[in-house]
Amino acid sequence: MKTIYRRSVFLGAIVAAGLLSTTAKAQTIMFDDFTYSGATDAQLSAFNKWSIINGTSGPPEGGQYRRDNITFINDPARAGNTLMTLSTTVNGQTKATTHSRIETNGFEYFEGTYSARVYFSEVPFTYKDGNVQTFYTIVSSSLGNDGSKYSELDFEYMAADKWGISPDNKVLYLTSWNRYIPEPWQAWKRYFSYQQSFAGWHTYTVSCTDGVNVKYWIDNEYKGSHATTDNDGTSVYPRSAMQVAFANWIWNNVVGSSTVNRTTTMQVDWVLFTKNQELTPQQVEAQVATYRSQGLQRRNLAGNTYVTNPNPNQSPVVSLTAPANGTTFTAPASVTINATASDSDGSITKVEFFNGSQLLGTDTSSPYSYTWSNVAAGNYTIRAVATDNGGASTTSATAAVTVTTQSPSFDRLIQAESYSNMGGVQLETTTDTGGGQSVGYIDTEDWMAYANITIPTSGNYTVQYRVASLNGGGVLSLDVNAGATVLGTREIPSTGGWQTWVTVSHTVYINAGTYNFGIYAQTGGWNINWWRITSASANIAPTTSESPVAAESIKLYPNPSSQKIQITSAHALDQAAVEIQDANGTKVFAGVYPPTGIDISSLKPGLYILKVRNGNSKADLRFVKE
Repeated sequence: MKTIYRRSVFLGAIVAAGLLSTTAKAQTIMFDDFTYSGATDAQLSAFNKWSIINGTSGPPEGGQYRRDNITFINDPARAGNTLMTLSTTVNGQTKATTHSRIETNGFEYFEGTYSARVYFSEVPFTYKDGNVQTFYTIVSSSLGNDGSKYSELDFEYMAADKWGISPDNKVLYLTSWNRYIPEPWQAWKRYFSYQQSFAGWHTYTVSCTDGVNVKYWIDNEYKGSHATTDNDGTSVYPRSAMQVAFANWIWNNVVGSSTVNRTTTMQVDWVLFTKNQELTPQQVEAQVATYRSQGLQRRNLAGNTYVTNPNPNQSPVVSLTAPANGTTFTAPASVTINATASDSDGSITKVEFFNGSQLLGTDTSSPYSYTWSNVAAGNYTIRAVATDNGGASTTSATAAVTVTTQSPSFDRLIQAESYSNMGGVQLETTTDTGGGQSVGYIDTEDWMAYANITIPTSGNYTVQYRVASLNGGGVLSLDVNAGATVLGTREIPSTGGWQTWVTVSHTVYINAGTYNFGIYAQTGGWNINWWRITSASANIAPTTSESPVAAESIKLYPNPSSQKIQITSAHALDQAAVEIQDANGTKVFAGVYPPTGIDISSLKPGLYILKVRNGNSKADLRFVKE
């Protein structure tokens, strides 16, 4: 195979990917897809300055790191691609352990976007070994107690958690550091934790470009940002140039009791760093696809590129056409999955259909389809993967579907403009899905009335509103019979534009009967396209709050707030698990409640929900970030 080594920036390809304008300067980028012959390949250290740790090192103190725990293997899913593997070993009889780590030699990476495609293993969960599988950036450990210089950004997966969030269970930590002192242990940091499995392939992305916020993504999902530590409020934004690293090590050499000899292996497909620019995960994936379409296997900060096979096999194109994202089915469900696939320089050999990492079925001829039968109630993520005759494969966008135990007994969609009477509002053409008109120019005390809506049975109903608001802060109330009975209220978040639409909801109790419903603007500044009433899953007596019933009184203050929120309770909160979600349900913070309160200064203004779980007690508390 012909190999080319040259200085090139592939500027035209970058422009085509939407990452640079034609007048912009070439980007400073490091990329590596780890296509090396082995751990002793001279190009490993020469090109992007990778160094494999071999011998005694930490963590843990005195850990035994082995060069041969890092290997490069053929990718079984993509012909011509190579995966880097990092392993730990445990001797079941003596409990002796070995670890693996590879890092860039020197500290050359600072502000920008870091992203890697990584496979985490679930083996430690089986044996309760304290493996830490990690992709991270870090400065010299000698700067650990210097808050003006120390910088570290981590993705750390413990399939058997030993750090206390969920002992021996699966936890992923996303952590930004200001400093630490190892003896005695002290840490200044902020982190998100996710108590779920992250086994398999995921793309992990972190960016730092504005001097304040460290932003995290997993695949295409934005997880939120860190700005300051959770104890003293000092900055976690990088303050010194860092190295890029991958490691698979065992915390404090803590392993389970099994006498089986075992190996835990994480894998890395590629890593990308773009200096001084925030890239979304979609832009990162587009950049990687561009490089691979050019046959580019690595690039360094100096702009040198390594290209093999300048005319490589082009990846196929695949699109999931059914089911649509957000579709709901009734259990036991029959879900038909359809996809289209094509290949510009060859043919499609197969299309595989997945729920998450679970292979559901394969179709080798067009039209590509699979029927998933007897699906139980739950939430599922469906995708299609197409493979061509050259071995290249492409994954479609995913579709999230829900299977419920029973279909709603009542479901009524009402277009906002179909009011029977109104006061103060105006109609306008909407750009929301489905087109038509929406109701806008809603000021405080404006209203809309909708006549003769029959509720079949008394019970709880979920009411959804399709709304848009430039600045947020609005409040609507839902009532019946000219305001004689107010069923509930709902804050309207900022959506960023008058035609940027989101769906918000609340649950209200309605007695059976025929009513004239009213939507009243307690506070204006929002548009509405439609609203919908659906019977909830259970008919229970109404409560005074939309939050879950708490076993103890948990209160939040101050509200609104611009800097910090705190909670109080009749019982101790030092072990309370807390999570903050924005108005779209996206998690922006998770962890154990800090006694000094939760710093929300980095959050965008708008409505949020603080979820508190403290033993058998729980509460969902709404607050407004000013």
